Amino acid sequence: MDSVLVMAAEETNLAIALLEAAGVAGAAGECLALEDLAREHDASISSLELEVERLEQMGLLLSGLDEGDTPMLLDAGRQFLKRQGDVPREVLRFLPRTIHDLHAREALIHAGTTLVDEFRHQLLHGDAVDHAAQLVPPAFAQAVDQGLALDFFAATVALMARLSDGKPAGCVAEEIVAVSLIEDAKAHLEMQELTEDEITFATQAIDDLFDLFEDDDVLSLFEMSEPSDAALAGHDPLKRELGVVDQRIEAWFKPFSWTIPTGYLGA
Repeated sequence: MDSVLVMAAEETNLAIALLEAAGVAGAAGECLALEDLAREHDASISSLELEVERLEQMGLLLSGLDEGDTPMLLDAGRQFLKRQGDVPREVLRFLPRTIHDLHAREALIHAGTTLVDEFRHQLLHGDAVDHAAQLVPPAFAQAVDQGLALDFFAATVALMARLSDGKPAGCVAEEIVAVSLIEDAKAHLEMQELTEDEITFATQAIDDLFDLFEDDDVLSLFEMSEPSDAALAGHDPLKRELGVVDQRIEAWFKPFSWTIPTGYLGA
């Protein structure tokens, strides 16, 4: 792989050593002994602490250093060791606190790139309205026009930018795009040379994207028969009590409370 995209050999070797040590210490119920590792690698304890923190930020382990607990090697960390560190940096940095499977991260990155590229192609050379109509819930497909299609392209780009920064979707439209993202990522997994167990675990990890969004309410839109169902759902006392957001088309591009109303988002 391109050296720009993967860790340097020395950096990778240290990461592998720390993850292996964490696995051994965790299995033995002991704390991570940075003093021994520092002597072995001729490094300062502070530099190893920084490296461990970086590995934690990539979702590869829980060190337990701050709490004085035993470390825990996470699934992504085991996969990193299995690959001997041959993992692109963007995969290590993509949603590390949410997606704890490297195959799932790779599939989501591939699916997101494809979603944006295909949509851009349709805007320039095809029929963006038909393309956008395939992204929205079936009950709302007939309502898609040129303006809505353009807004959905913006939502697609915005969603991937937010996810790359570890942030959730900023509006209902972005959550709708996320449904296609998840479906495409799962389809991509099926085309990889993975075992059945690896595909199963990665598929489950992809669904954890809804944990970042804090709910999967958007899926109810895909079960509706017509657009007016969204208005009826908004009057449901239980949904209002649970805090389900307004799912009518006119509210799809209203920013959630944590999102600034700028760019394509309306106030």
